[in-house]
Amino acid sequence: MSAKIRYRKRTAMKDWRGLAQAGGLGIPAAEMDRIAAPLDALEETFRPLVRDLTPQMEPAISFSAEDEE
Repeated sequence: MSAKIRYRKRTAMKDWRGLAQAGGLGIPAAEMDRIAAPLDALEETFRPLVRDLTPQMEPAISFSAEDEE
């Protein structure tokens, strides 16, 4: 028996401020504005790329940020 995994398409971006508040992180509004802007930009950049991923694709197990020489 094989189980099918269904993924729903998300069209709305995450509400980082709401998530921080719901998590009880207590981040001041000015600091949250500073944090949320880059997170929004990252999500906007990566969301179209993620649409093409399938459950069969292997995730990166390791990542090296060192310069290759």
